[in-house]
Amino acid sequence: MMNGGIAKRYATALFEEAKAQFMDQQVYDLFGVLQKSMKAEPDLQMALINLHVTAEKKYNLLLLASGLDPDTSTLYTRFLRLLLKHHRENQLRLIIFIYQEIYRKHHGIDHVVFETAVEADDAIIDHLTEHIKAHRHKTVECERIVNPRLIGGFRLRIGDRRYDYSYKHQLERIRKELCPTQ
Repeated sequence: MMNGGIAKRYATALFEEAKAQFMDQQVYDLFGVLQKSMKAEPDLQMALINLHVTAEKKYNLLLLASGLDPDTSTLYTRFLRLLLKHHRENQLRLIIFIYQEIYRKHHGIDHVVFETAVEADDAIIDHLTEHIKAHRHKTVECERIVNPRLIGGFRLRIGDRRYDYSYKHQLERIRKELCPTQ
């Protein structure tokens, strides 16, 4: 069972300590790498919750997924060991998410998710981020997602707001208008 209170306490404590040691960006960047690894390799999450995998093997997997050498010793690695010691590895994804939210809020960063059917051109991303930055007066961090199921167009998420200009969404809307009973 996921408990947001536990994850929030861990993420907040880590952020406060990282900020005090001027390492909050380093932890943020490492969590970003780890998060991408966890998305790319679902087996990593399965290994983390597997009771038959030792804490040391889990630790080494997390270091590898974070792009770190096993001999590295930082606040980040000590935090991973603490999580494993207290059997909180099942909370890691939520801790990462909460830490990122705290970091972004503290540093005035808007996390934007731009989802397209095909890879978006860098010029489009640059134009989009500049437009958002000008209107929201914050630093913009843009995450790109390629989702061929959109067929064309795009989806955009800025904070809690979602905009869906995908062909898939438009086709579904037309279908609902033509066949309201389905």
